[in-house]
Amino acid sequence: MQAAQRLTKRIIDAAQSNPDKAYCIWDSDVKGFRLRVRPSGRKTFELKYRAGRRQRLFVIGDYGAFTAEKARKAAEDAKHNASRGGDPQHEKVVHRNAATVAELIQLYLTEGRIDKPNKRESSWKCDERDLLLHVHPILGATPINALTTPDISRWQRDVAAFKTARVRKLGFRKLSCTRGGPKVVGRATRTLSAMLNWAIRRELIKDNPAARVSKPADVMRERFLSDEEAVHLFTTLDDMEALTEIRPDHADLFRIIALTGARLAEMRDLAWSEVDFSRPAVVLAPERHKTGQGGRRKVINLNAAAVEILKRRTNKTAWVFPKPPPYRGPMETPRHAWRAVLKRTEFENLRIHDLRHTFASLLIKDGHSLAFVQKALGHSRPEVTARYAHLKDEATRAAFDHVGAIYSGKAKPAPALAHDTGPPDASDSAAA
Repeated sequence: MQAAQRLTKRIIDAAQSNPDKAYCIWDSDVKGFRLRVRPSGRKTFELKYRAGRRQRLFVIGDYGAFTAEKARKAAEDAKHNASRGGDPQHEKVVHRNAATVAELIQLYLTEGRIDKPNKRESSWKCDERDLLLHVHPILGATPINALTTPDISRWQRDVAAFKTARVRKLGFRKLSCTRGGPKVVGRATRTLSAMLNWAIRRELIKDNPAARVSKPADVMRERFLSDEEAVHLFTTLDDMEALTEIRPDHADLFRIIALTGARLAEMRDLAWSEVDFSRPAVVLAPERHKTGQGGRRKVINLNAAAVEILKRRTNKTAWVFPKPPPYRGPMETPRHAWRAVLKRTEFENLRIHDLRHTFASLLIKDGHSLAFVQKALGHSRPEVTARYAHLKDEATRAAFDHVGAIYSGKAKPAPALAHDTGPPDASDSAAA
């Protein structure tokens, strides 16, 4: 094997073919970059690299179509791609064979995770559902280079018309229901568009046809418990627990979400190492909450009722809400228990996540600002909290009505305050 040398036009032109076998001239500047000289005289630039544990060969192209410098730059780009977990030769084959949308979905769900390391796994799971359940059945066979904006518009109409709805049997008495319909069109379109943008960055396609279709806004749910419903919920949980109709840990999980406004996963997967009774608060690492990009921790302050629940739950596992023995780890989402609670309370269209919305609505009714609620819920952007603005308007209107009642002599006299302590400090009662 000859010593490596920098591949230049002079070196390549001087390379003579061997009629018995092909041979390679290795480049001294870029490791793995080489020129293959075949018995026919054909000269081809190649790159040897690793994709995971596998050694791969990326065929850059023939000398003539590529100059030495252009081929070296392509080799450097391919090595950089491989160092981030990509597989340049696989992507080249996919592109050359006019990959279908179905093939692109599989590529995106595997290698897209490498390109987007800060994207939460729960978001990837949501993307996977959108792509596999709603995009794949209708657009899966379409070549990505032939995908057009009218194709995507027709796909949107089909999804809105429930053409992706189906029921799959997963096991004994276990079904998976895909509904589709107008409510998922906006979210699924944004997921598809994000995948196509990623394909552009990977140079698999040149254009994103989804960029030119309308993307309906998600239907924002506004289900809040009234004061009476909130009392009824906790009374029902107490009754069901006393009658052993619900496990105590499931009841406590529902209570703690309602009392803190935390997300389901934040409390379901709560570890004792994240509970600080001295503050008292729950402190979540960046990877444990939805807005943890940038290394920010989340602090969920605990009221007295929440502290009481946590202190009575002291156990010998690492988790506040563990799986029942002999299993290990945090509990799974108690969907059956929640359905039993809804049946007993006769609440309609109420999700576990709506307890978080109720927490926000109770804060606003108590006179707290949207900025306060944003911090309490841990929203990274004020636009997310703006969904509660109408509740703030109602609270403001009630205050204005009170002023009118005073002037008309209809207001009840308020008790005199010995000392006005001022507005509450958001830093003492809100999440960071």
